[in-house]
Amino acid sequence: MSFSDDPVVLKTADGIQQEPSRERRIRLLKQIGLFFMTTLGPLNFGMGLSWVNTIASDFEHDNTTLFGNELQLHNWQFDMMSSLVFIGTLPGFLIGGYLVARFGRRKSMMLIIPPCMAGWLFVALATNAIMILVGRFISGFAYALVVVSVRTYLSEISDKEIRGAAILSAECMKSMGAILIVALGMIGTWYYAAFFCVCEILFFGIAVLPFLPESPTFLTVTGKDEKAMKVLKRLRGKYIDVEGEMCNLKEANERGDGNNGWSALLKPDVMKKCLIVFGLFLISNFSGTEVIKANAVRMLQTSGLSFDSEVSTIIIFVLLLAGNLCQALLVDRIGRKKCLILSLILLLTAYVILGTYVFLESTGNFETEVGEARTENPWNWVPTACLLVCAFSSSLGIGPTPWMLAVEYFPTSIRSQVMSVCTFFGSLMSFASLQVYSPLQYALTPAGLYWSYASFAGIGIIYTIFIVHETKGVNVG
Repeated sequence: MSFSDDPVVLKTADGIQQEPSRERRIRLLKQIGLFFMTTLGPLNFGMGLSWVNTIASDFEHDNTTLFGNELQLHNWQFDMMSSLVFIGTLPGFLIGGYLVARFGRRKSMMLIIPPCMAGWLFVALATNAIMILVGRFISGFAYALVVVSVRTYLSEISDKEIRGAAILSAECMKSMGAILIVALGMIGTWYYAAFFCVCEILFFGIAVLPFLPESPTFLTVTGKDEKAMKVLKRLRGKYIDVEGEMCNLKEANERGDGNNGWSALLKPDVMKKCLIVFGLFLISNFSGTEVIKANAVRMLQTSGLSFDSEVSTIIIFVLLLAGNLCQALLVDRIGRKKCLILSLILLLTAYVILGTYVFLESTGNFETEVGEARTENPWNWVPTACLLVCAFSSSLGIGPTPWMLAVEYFPTSIRSQVMSVCTFFGSLMSFASLQVYSPLQYALTPAGLYWSYASFAGIGIIYTIFIVHETKGVNVG
């Protein structure tokens, strides 16, 4: 994200004027305020993804519900708590694509509130595993609407010079939500954390959404020029040629073959870009990005934990947030591809070291005996350190970038529809990677699983260099 002091030269109907640097900074700060308010939805998404860590930590010493009965959960049920969120997103993405295109970005965000509250209430009031699993599925449906509406909205209200950072603000808030829910789990129970999530999403619906403007590009493309002009003046300032930008938007959304909306998805140029995004989602999920978020506690437990699991989990999610913030600072400067390559190189290195450590530790290579006593392993900090690097590097590029390109590769007239299809595939991959976590750990051993993640990261480097298209500074319509 850049706040250059150089004045920005913009053409207006009266000629060429300069936007003073001070006014530009104030205008961009107002946009950032809009980003923050909008991303209170993704904040709840982040809490939902990481909530499994809270209940997993609680069940180490207390498995009672709000009503005092004991709740027995198996490993496959913990897997389902994570993966059912992504199963729920599958119909949600397809329906969300229609709603966002038909009713607009802001109204679609309002539709998030009822299912999200219902999902969390099922979890908070659960007396058995089925209620929790049902609640997780419903929450997943709501989160699909969050992804399609919020990310589309952020890309369309921001200046193109900070568009990457704007889209990444949703990912930053997801990471903050993940940290917040684990912290709440340290001072309360898993069901009180769920009640907090109910209150948070209700606040988003009542105190934020009614005051957000509609996307100006959506208004322009749907022929609501007068409303679009007012919003554009508010977002871009008085030095912009509003009519010129609106004309450019309309031209960018006019396909030469006359196909717009869902029918455009079958055209070769659109399908090619979809396949590129599909490949990134595959690489992202099978290099462990979602697994780390949902199973940080369990990964630490099976890797040779060096200190308290909740503290380690908090640190991991702080590193996830740090990676998001670093990418937000870099993505509009060095571009999407370079962030991806840097991210995957770090992931590859960390997973190779982690897998090697876990393999050597499992074969007793770190155990030494002094008389009848065994000495403490001096390398027990390695698994936590490697997972911290994995968390940071995944959020530096390969985690959020597929979601970003699913927005940026397509113009407004087909953006929500194509994004819903791309993210539908992304959720399928997330479900698959989360659901096979325990089986793969058993089949490959933990070391083999980490080496498989490293292999996908290596493939991702080659894929990014030769296949992925850069969108830095490009007008995406």
